Amino acid sequence: MRGCALCGRRCGAVRSRGEKGFCRIGDEILVAQAVIHPGEEPPISGPQPGGSGAIFFSGCCLSCAFCQNHQISQSPEAGGVLDEGGLVDLMFRLQDRGAVNINLVSPTPYALKLAPALSRARSRGLGIPIVYNSGGYDSPEALSLMDGLVDVYMPDAKLAPPADASPGDPDGRSMRLLGAGDYPWVNREALKEMHRQAGDFRTDDNGIAVGGILIRHLVLPDDLARTTLLLRWLREEFGAGVYLSVMNQYFPAYMVKPGHNVQFRDLPGLGRPLSDREYDEVIRLMIGLGLDNAFIQEPGAFELLRPDFSKPDAFN
Repeated sequence: MRGCALCGRRCGAVRSRGEKGFCRIGDEILVAQAVIHPGEEPPISGPQPGGSGAIFFSGCCLSCAFCQNHQISQSPEAGGVLDEGGLVDLMFRLQDRGAVNINLVSPTPYALKLAPALSRARSRGLGIPIVYNSGGYDSPEALSLMDGLVDVYMPDAKLAPPADASPGDPDGRSMRLLGAGDYPWVNREALKEMHRQAGDFRTDDNGIAVGGILIRHLVLPDDLARTTLLLRWLREEFGAGVYLSVMNQYFPAYMVKPGHNVQFRDLPGLGRPLSDREYDEVIRLMIGLGLDNAFIQEPGAFELLRPDFSKPDAFN
């Protein structure tokens, strides 16, 4: 690897020489946890007693101030080391436990390692779909490695650019909230490439996802993610049939959790959960835009979906 270009940062770190970029990932595969996850969107988790075979990788190419997975995303040392063969074996163990898919969570820094592992797993007979569950800050180079290997893309669309921004303009809010001022533009190109590869979202006769793209968006208080602009762009770019997961589970975590030494007083909405009124307004907007293929959450989801990666299973 001449220099890492797997995320929007294109930091140029040479992993094979032990260099690490912003994500703090070197030349190893670090897995924080692998579980049968029943709490994803219904087509991803599938009917009970099954679940998604979620492999949570350590580290991240973003540094979201409100990250709910910060125990592992900002602490690569939380992960155990696997080689390619160990990762393939892990996929088969999850399949044997009844997983309806292999759900690669925060895979972007590992794309170069994942490509041969996925190919090897398929050649050995892995028979369930591969889900690429990323923060949406993937470079075209990373996604080109996944072309033909990933069945379902489930990226985040975290934040829209300002209404008056020109393509490529750095965004101060994106920098402050996500640690990447160019996130909105990198994200848009990544979403378009994922859709080009995988097409529209599809399920089998049992309602389990088998292909396409499902775009996730976490609604922030005070419209800090510019949700209104984002939904309109998604409708314009992908059409009314695009599948979305629009989540209300925001709660103050990581740097915006009370007591943290980083202050966000100029963005007071970050210090509280999303209100039911704010979420209802987003649902009404989706209806008005004709975005009918959207998964939504019940009130109080933020109380039920708080992961704790200090436990053997973060969600149980």
